[in-house]
Order: sequence, then structure tokens, then C-alpha cells
Amino acid sequence: MRTEGRLFVTNQLSERTTPPMILIDQIIAAVELWQKHLLSAPDQPISSMAAMEQAALALGQRISQLALCNLLQLSGTGYDRSVRPCLCGGKLRFERFSQRSVRTLMGEVCYKRAYYRCRACTASCFPLDEAINQSAREISPGLQRVVALLSAHLSFIETERVLKEMIGARLSARQIETVAESVGQEAEHLQQQEEECAAMQGLARGSGPHQPEPSTFIVEMDGVQVGLQDGRWQEAKCGVVYELRQRVEINPGRWELLKRHRCVLRGDVAAFRKRLWALCLRAGLREQDKVVVIGDGAEWIDQTAGLLFPKAERILDYYHASERIWSVANARWGEAASSGKQWAESKLQQLKDGQVKKAIKSMSKLKMKAREDEVVKSAAIKYMRGRQQQMRYGEYREAGLPIGSGAVESSCKQVVTARCKQAGMRWSEAGVDAILALRSFVLNERLDELCPKPEISLDWARAA
Repeated sequence: MRTEGRLFVTNQLSERTTPPMILIDQIIAAVELWQKHLLSAPDQPISSMAAMEQAALALGQRISQLALCNLLQLSGTGYDRSVRPCLCGGKLRFERFSQRSVRTLMGEVCYKRAYYRCRACTASCFPLDEAINQSAREISPGLQRVVALLSAHLSFIETERVLKEMIGARLSARQIETVAESVGQEAEHLQQQEEECAAMQGLARGSGPHQPEPSTFIVEMDGVQVGLQDGRWQEAKCGVVYELRQRVEINPGRWELLKRHRCVLRGDVAAFRKRLWALCLRAGLREQDKVVVIGDGAEWIDQTAGLLFPKAERILDYYHASERIWSVANARWGEAASSGKQWAESKLQQLKDGQVKKAIKSMSKLKMKAREDEVVKSAAIKYMRGRQQQMRYGEYREAGLPIGSGAVESSCKQVVTARCKQAGMRWSEAGVDAILALRSFVLNERLDELCPKPEISLDWARAA
């Protein structure tokens, strides 16, 4: 049971033939009509909890509409005089009252507001819309926030269904896409502004006798492919920054991050470095803090670490190192052989214990059966020898440092894959950039910067 009707606001400059009902009278009339309808509708028995819930929600929505219309009526029409100054130096003249329909969290409401137009430059304005911060879009700020929040997590079609189910809002998937991408573009613009400011800043250095102890920050980077409408695939680069003390062991061998900062950017690595640097400043990284960079050995990650964090501790993701061990074992014995599994596990234990040279020496003595297998072994040895200083896993574990890049791999799935790589999804470049920016803002708990939610405090207990 839902209310589908619009509510029209009559304001002080509208013609009236009868005195308007005050809000309390309107609410009483709505409740009486609601009760009468339920009691006289045998085809809609209100006997189950589910039916009672829906009936109560319908009444709540109607009362909310009445309250919103009452507040709009108290706001007036925006008319204060027949002529207003225009920015061009001319005059904005009152021309008429224009009716406006807006979809809100409580349903659709209509109201009248004054319309002004400058004959010199053709500029126009609606002072009431400006006063109540209602944009030109035909949805309210509250509904826009909900659309942005849902669209950051769900496809546009799923968002359409959820909105209809939860609050009865009827927006098409196309309308939702337009709103979500608009908010995402604003998020992208804010990020670019932050990057410009951060590019001119170095790390802060505390001074004075009461400075906090230096912290250890973990920086991880990785990339994931997204599909575009023209058939191409491009890499979206993800970064994660967190303080080591935010990593807690919730069960033996199972860790969880209490707080992390994430960023994402499709395409250019130079632009991604600016975004990652801005993220580090937002996370609170200072000059005296220790930085640990974890990556999978990709060239762009190594270069980024060298440019942004030249003094950082570098760790090669353990699981990428272990893949080299397994590739040799599978080439030598085959994927299902127990002998190969036993050999690989012994080498992996050497890696964890910090015996990298011993593992490489053992690998170099291994006799391969075919020439192509020898190529696999040589590639693995070259890879590991070039990264020995990043594979001191025994030392890292003793220091309480993570040896895997699970945080950024998880973020790649959460930020990019879960939202932008669902079945059949292909994006325009502008569209995917906007949604990735929106999703990163939502996951970083920054939605209020895009769609503020006013804090309204009502003491219901005292009122009762």
C-alpha cells in the first residue's frame, strides 16, 4: 500500500478561497482517512505484521509529504519586490509565478515560486530555489544523496528497483545514471583540486616537545582492467594507504584493517602518482613516519615507489614470489605431482624464514626435463635474484609487517570489480571515471562532501 499522489503547496501570494488547513489539521485528516480506508476495505485485510508495516509506512510517507509541504509554504515564494539587480548591470524583473514539481524522499511535491528575468542579458532566476538550495534537477538533495549512495554499490537498474521497493521513488535507470555520474564528476573534480594542492606540499614535520611517536604507514598499489564501450580494456590503478596499527589480528593468521584510505584512477600512471600522493597527505603521513611499500614487482609500481617514497622499505608481495616457485615445480613434476608439491612447500618455507639465497641456490641446481622447462626456471631465478632485498620475509614478520598485498587486491575488487565489471558492463571513459570516483568517495566515507546530510536534532522525549 503506497501513496502515489502529489502534494501541492499554497503559499502566501497564491489566491485562496478558503483558509488553509494548518499542519496538525492536515495530519489529523490524513490519519482519519487512513483509518477509514483500512477499516472499510475488506479486500485489504490488515491482519499480518507485513501488512501492518506497509500500512504504517504509507501513512508515514503521507505525513512526511504534508510536513515537507508545510515547510516549503513557510519558505514563501521568493518574491520580495518587482525588480532585482542583475549581474550584467540591468534589472531582473518579476514575470510570473512558476509551478515546480520535485521528487523527494517522501514522494513528489509541487510548489509555486517567483520567476525573474533580465531583458538585457536574458538571465533568469528563481530566488526561492536558490534560498532552499534546490538545484535545477527535478529531485531533492536528499533523494540525490540516496541515488548516489546506492549507485556507488549497485548497477543503475538495481538502484531503480531498490528505490521503488524501499521508498516508492520512480526514477528510471537512465535518470539514475545521469544523477550518479553528475555526482561522480563532482567527486573527480574535488580529487583533482586536492591533487593540485598536494603537488605543492611536502610531508608535514611536527615540532615541539609533545609530538606523537613516528608511525608506520603501509602503501600498496595494483591494477585491474575495466571494459570500455569501444571494445578496449584499460587498467584502473588502485592505491591503499593505512597505518600499521590499524591492522589487527582478529583470529590466528587472519588480519583485518580497521581504517584505510583508497584511491583509484583509470589510465595514466603519472596522474595516478599525484592522486596517491594526495591520498598519503589525507591519511596523515608525516616526514618522520616510516613508509613500507608493498607491490607485485610491476615496473610502474617500482618506479612510483622510487619517485614518491625513495627512503621506503620495499616488500615484494609474498604470493607473487611464491607463484615463481610453483611455476618451477609444475614445470619439473607436473601440477598434480606430490613430489612437486613437497619441493615447492619446502622452498616457500625457506622464503618465509628469510632464506632467499638458499631457495634460489636450490632452484638453480634443479634439473629440468625439457628446454622450455629450463626457460621457466631461468625466468624465476632472474626474477627472485633481482628482488632479494624485497624478500626478507623473516625480518618483516618479526617486525609485524604484512608480507602480502591483500589490502590493495581487496580494494581492486571492492572499488572496481564489484561495481564496474559485472556481466555485460561496458563503459564510456567519462562514465567509468565518474562512477569510480563516486565509489571511492563512498568507501572512504566522504559522501557528505558531495551530498551533505543536514543534522537535525529533535528531542522527542521532551516533546512527549
